[in-house]
Order: sequence, then C-alpha cells, then structure tokens
Amino acid sequence: MKGFSYGPFAPNRDGEPLPEREQAHRDMAHMRQLGANTIRVYFPPPVWLLDVAQEHGMFVFIDIPWEKHRCFFADWEARERARDRVRDTARELGNHPAVLAISVVNEIPVDIIRYQGRKRVQEFVGELVSIAKEEAPGCLVTFVNFPTTEFLEVEGCDFACFNVYLHDEKKFSSYLDRLQHIAGNRPLVLGEYGIDSERESEEEQAALLRRHLERVVRHGLAGSVVFAYTDDWFTGGQQVTDWFFGVTRRDRAEKAAAPVLREVWNRLPGGIHHGTEVPRVSVVVCSYNGGRTLEGCLESLGRLTYPDYEVILVDDGSTDDTADIAARFPDVRYHHQENRGLSVARNVGAELATGEIVAYTDDDCVADEHWLDYLVAAMHDQEVEAIGGPNVTPDDDGWTARCVAASPGNPSHVMLDDQHAEHIPGCNMAFRRDILLGLGGFDPQFRVAGDDVDVCWRLLDAGFTVGYAAGAMVWHHRRASVKAYAKQQKGYGRSEAMVHFKHPQRCGTFGRSSWRGIIYGDGAVGLPLMPDRIYHGRFGQGLFQVIYRHNHYGLWSIAMSLEWHLLALFLLLLATMFWPAAAIGVLMWCATAGLAIGSAVKAPLPRHAPWWCRPLVAWLYAMQPVWRGWNRLTHFLRNKRCPRLDPVRHGAEVKPIAPRVRDLYWDHPDGKGRDELLAATVKNARDCGWAGDFDNSWAPWDLKLVGDRWHDITIRVATEEIGWPRRFTRARCTLKPTYFNEVLTTALMIWLVAATASWTIWAMVLGLVLSLMLLVRSLRSRRQCLRTATRLIAWASIDAGFAAAAGEQEDNATDSRPPGNGGKADHAEPDRTTLGPGFDDTHCVPRQT
Repeated sequence: MKGFSYGPFAPNRDGEPLPEREQAHRDMAHMRQLGANTIRVYFPPPVWLLDVAQEHGMFVFIDIPWEKHRCFFADWEARERARDRVRDTARELGNHPAVLAISVVNEIPVDIIRYQGRKRVQEFVGELVSIAKEEAPGCLVTFVNFPTTEFLEVEGCDFACFNVYLHDEKKFSSYLDRLQHIAGNRPLVLGEYGIDSERESEEEQAALLRRHLERVVRHGLAGSVVFAYTDDWFTGGQQVTDWFFGVTRRDRAEKAAAPVLREVWNRLPGGIHHGTEVPRVSVVVCSYNGGRTLEGCLESLGRLTYPDYEVILVDDGSTDDTADIAARFPDVRYHHQENRGLSVARNVGAELATGEIVAYTDDDCVADEHWLDYLVAAMHDQEVEAIGGPNVTPDDDGWTARCVAASPGNPSHVMLDDQHAEHIPGCNMAFRRDILLGLGGFDPQFRVAGDDVDVCWRLLDAGFTVGYAAGAMVWHHRRASVKAYAKQQKGYGRSEAMVHFKHPQRCGTFGRSSWRGIIYGDGAVGLPLMPDRIYHGRFGQGLFQVIYRHNHYGLWSIAMSLEWHLLALFLLLLATMFWPAAAIGVLMWCATAGLAIGSAVKAPLPRHAPWWCRPLVAWLYAMQPVWRGWNRLTHFLRNKRCPRLDPVRHGAEVKPIAPRVRDLYWDHPDGKGRDELLAATVKNARDCGWAGDFDNSWAPWDLKLVGDRWHDITIRVATEEIGWPRRFTRARCTLKPTYFNEVLTTALMIWLVAATASWTIWAMVLGLVLSLMLLVRSLRSRRQCLRTATRLIAWASIDAGFAAAAGEQEDNATDSRPPGNGGKADHAEPDRTTLGPGFDDTHCVPRQT
C-alpha cells in the first residue's frame, strides 16, 4: 500500500466533505503520477469518489467514524449506532472493486479503554470487524490503532494498522520492529505518518519522509499512508491554517517532499538494497523424500528478486522422485548423498556454497519473492551473524493442516528483544558462511530436528548475535495428517533431550527447553501463558504504553503436561488399594479435557471451518504434550549416563565427608589455586564430552556436571591463603538426586504406605521389591558418579600443575585423564609401576572407555 490521506475538505456544492469532482479527478491523476495507489478517507465516501479512484487505478481505504471518544458502554444506543454504521457502510461500499479495506474504528482514546475495560472494548471492536466481514466478505477489514493503545488486540483483523509519528530514525526503526511482533503473522500497515512542513521546513519534511519510507520498506511493512496529500484540510467546522502536513500546498503545488515520494515509490517493491552492498547468497534446500512439496519450493526460489544468489539442493538419500524433480530445474545445483541426516546435509550445503551468506529453507516451504532481500537487508542493518524470519501457514493448506497450525508445537522464533533472537527455525534462517563453518557447522548427531536450536545457542555462547527480519517470510506447509503431526512432535521431543545433553544450563527438568526469550509465531499457539503486563505510563496517558511479555505459565497449564497424566495414572493404580484415588485421577483427566476443549474454542480458525476442526484441535491440544513429553523423557532417561574415566595416580588427598560428598585437597607452594583448577576441570570435561553448566553466575556452586538418571554432580572450589606463595585448595564434589530419583522415591513411599494401610500383601511385596531395586541402583550410581567426578578433578589438578599432597589415595589409584586427552606429550608418562587397572601395560597410555 502506497497511500495518501485525503481530506476531509470544506463541503463541496453537494455538501460532501470532498473537493468538486473535477478537482478529485486532477488529484487522483497527480497522486497516481507520484506513485501512490491508495487514498485513505476518514468517512464513508460517496460512490462517485470510488468510481473516480477506480478510473485512475487507485484504491480507497475507508474509516468508519462513530462515537468512540465517549464511554459507549454507558449508552446502548451509541453501540447500536456504531453497529449500524459499520453494517451499512460495509453493505453499500465494501463490495465496490475500488475499496481496498474498511477500518471499523480509528484511535480509541486510552482513558476510554481503561475506564470501560480492555477486554470489553476488544470484544466490541471484534464484533464490529465480524459485522463488516459478514456484509462484505471480499473486503479487507481492520481497525486503526496507535502507540498509546498498542496493547489493544482484536481478533479477526486481516492486517494490523497503526498511526505512528516518530521523527527520530533510530527510534522509528526500533518501533517498527516492535509493531511487527505485535502484528504477528498479519501484514503491518502504517495508517498515518507525516511531517509538518511549517515547523520542520519543507526540505526537512522531504528528508524525514525519505528516511521514513526507506525504513518502512526495509522493515518489511505491507504499506503506509502519508499524512497528507495536501495542506487543504477542513475539520471541526473550520479550515485548518496552522498545520501543513501535505506534500502539496492548498493549490496542489508540489513541495520538496513530492518528488522524493515519486522517486522512492516508483522503485518499489524493488529498491530494498538501494545504497547498500549486495553480497552473494547461497540458498540451501535439504530434502529427504520430500517430492510432494519440493517442486513448489524450487519454483518459488526461482522467482526471487534478489540480484545475486544460487540454489543448492542437497538430496539426503531420497528414494522418491526428488532426483527427477531436480532435473526439471537446470539452474539448481543438485547434490546426492547417502542418508546421513539433516545436519550433515546442511553442512554439505554450506561447504558447496559460493556465497558469502548461506540461507536455509525446507523442501515444504514456499519463499516469498522478496525473502532474500529482507533477510540480507536486515542482516546488514542489524549487524548480526545470523538471521531468521517468520514461517506462515499457507491459505491453501487443507483443513487438517490448518488444525495442526492452530495447535501447539509448531516451529517458531524466540525473541530476546524486538530485534535479537534466541532461536530462529530451520525453515527460515541465514548465516554468514565463514562464521557458520568456523563454529563447526551443524552437529551431525541431530538427524531430524534440534540442529537449529543447538547452532543458535552455540552462536550466542560464542558471543555472536542472531537477528530477525519480519519481512523475510516463507510459507510453511504444516503436517497434513494427525499421524505426521504426531511423528513430528515425537521427533521434537527426542531432539529436546539431545539438546539438553549439550546445553544443560539452558534446559529445565527432564530436558525441557527453558527459553530466556519470548516465543512468537505459530509456535506460540496454545501456550498457557499468564496475561502480559502493561506499563501504562503516568496515569495511563503515556504516549507509549509498553507491553512486557513473558513465558510465565498459568497454574492451570499443569493439567496439560505429561507429569499430570503420569500422576493421574499413578492414582488409578493406587485405586486398587484405596478406591477414592480413582475419582481423583478421573477428575484430573476431566480437567485436561476441559482445558483442551476451551483451547480449541479459542483456536484461531476461520468461522467457515468444518465442524470437525475444533474437536480435532482439542484432541491435538490434549495429545501433543503427551507425544512430545514422553519421547523427550524416555530418550532423556535412556541416554543420561555418567561417563567412565580411567584411573591414574595423583597426589590429591580424597576424603569422604558424607555419603554423597567427597573432598579433594592440594597444598601448592607456587601460588596456584581455585581459578587454575576450575579452568582445567572445565577443559577436561569438555574434551571428554561431559556436558555441564560451567558458567552459571546465579548458582551457589561453581560447576554442575550432568550425571546419570539418578544423580547430578556439583563442584565447589575454595583456596586458603597460608602465606604467599603457599596456598591450600579444596574441591568438593556433591551428588544431588535427580528429579526422576526423587519422584520415583516419593511414589514408592506413597505406594508402601497405602499398601500397608490397606494390608494388601501383593502390593507390599511389589513395593518392597521395587524399593530394593531402586536402592541398589542408587547406591551403584552414587559410587560411579563420585568416583568419576573425583577422577576428573584430580586429573585437572595435574593439568593445572598442582603439587602432589601427602595423604590417602582413592581406591584403585583414583584419577585419570579423560578420553581424548590421553598420551599428550606435554605430560610426563606415568611410572609403569604405579599404573592402575585402567592402563594398558603394553602401551602405557590410558585405555579409553
């Protein structure tokens, strides 16, 4: 949309707030010559104006005025008049081919909203939107908001529209990024922005409008309306004589801003890279049996407007018609390999790339023709090493796919602020090639999913930044069947557990990702979050009413979790001894069903959706946490093991403090202490692939290592000053039972109490047997975790150059070099007579386990 606001004017000979028809023809022709394609009017216009606009190839954006400046909930008739005005305007004008869109209200005052209640106002405006759509189903419908009430969220709008007046280019750019997140998957339009040439001068007006238009283009907006076409402005019963926002004077003579608009508008929709470099981009598509959607993907990539790019298709061992489809696109570089997984395929694409930037999309995506333009422009403007964009469900997807899109768990972006991302989905992401390869590329262990989360977190940990380009859009087909959706969620669950082993500091209980940023896009659908917090400014009159978004879940969200289902199942098992427990379990599942139904009712589905869509969405809401959570939990527990390190003789004194605590001591004469020991411990842990939290400034411990399914390990180090340079260093290894251990122990205790109280012999025997098995496994885990942790620290002490202290040794000569560090030349070879059982007597090197 390239628009001007038009009017209101002094009444013409027919009493209409418009110029005479001859003048309207001249105005339309001039606006069209300037490059505009839309006018915005603040009242329902007569049909003749729509005909004039159509004759000149212009569209009309209509505002419907009503008593929005009053407390309309106190006046039933005022609301009825609003409904009638919207209904009549939509019926009489909404189906005219020149009408682009209807706005049911423009800028409701913030104090009116606060007085009447935000939710009530949102629902009423939403009702007006529905009325307009019923009367004019082919017309776009929205409402026009402004910064003071940016918290007003109305469902059903076809696009988001804001009036914004900000002169500072940096602040304006930042606010456009914010508005894009508020708009979500909807297009964003600036309904008004303008500059007063009286206060700023005509030259400054032209310069500011140029910068504003270029920001609008580079930030991916769907359009904007310049306020105004002319200084001829009549409102409140009188001619306005002290504001001059027009790009033409009252006599339609052009100001300096008019040729600026002509230049900028006439090079749109191209010209995004005007005045900036255009680096070469390599677009990589990885496909495994994706022939169903691959052709549409490659066709869309062939239509990209970016001036310098190549397309690389990496076929990861497909057995369908992928090769035949690729042969129909001779400009696409085709590479076939045996099936090695998604990460390997993406790495191969990066290695084959000739571009400075490597962009990735999936074979089930259709890229917008300006996708690369927006990605590269935003990467340049934000000065980031990686960037992503939105992935939106296509309108032509089937109803099952639309139900999947309205359900939780879809790919999404996670934002740390309005520009910087914590995660960008793999279907729409780009990297500077040298940075990606220097980081080691994607981790090959992620064969299906999780690779994008891992690489984003590694980038952030390495000190790089990840950006977001709201205009860089791809259409992403959702899973077309419930079976495919369930398979996707199961894969996501396994990948989450795998990511936990690499990034435990960024994950919560049982491998669940713990995002620091805010989840947006279709992936945010269904999240049971608590309401956003809004800062309204001084008594609600601040120009910008800031919305603080968060990832805090409401208490009722527990009822949708896997843990809730497992607890209900446990209660049903207890019902064999204590029957009221069954009633509690059934009530818990009833709560889950109620929440799933409530979520389905609120799901963003169109009103004309088939009757079975919302029941299907309710089923998906209920089952998605189970599918994903169960696979995450089982993979997490099945693969959570403490590594085994071979022993080597060392000089640290090892002292048991408690059953789960062991201390090591060193007396060092050369001033070395805590810092050197911790650095060496972290290095050795990373060298042997032992995951842990090595930099948590909020924790009471120094290091935390991932143990097995029964225990995790924390390490604390302290150095005592004995008399410089002599120092005495202590390291304490403490085992902490995992949540799985604690939950299982609690469940067995409850089972035994219930069995004893009901004197159910078989249940008592079963509980005792299971308790004994748990005890044996826990004791074995305790011994293994303590021994491995002390070996790791003792070997680190050797690497740090600590002197051996007199004292007792750990059994079996204790500590060892981790696998992968064995046999380094800068360490003296151990004496053959002191080798422990972990050494090969022939080669005198640690035997890796």
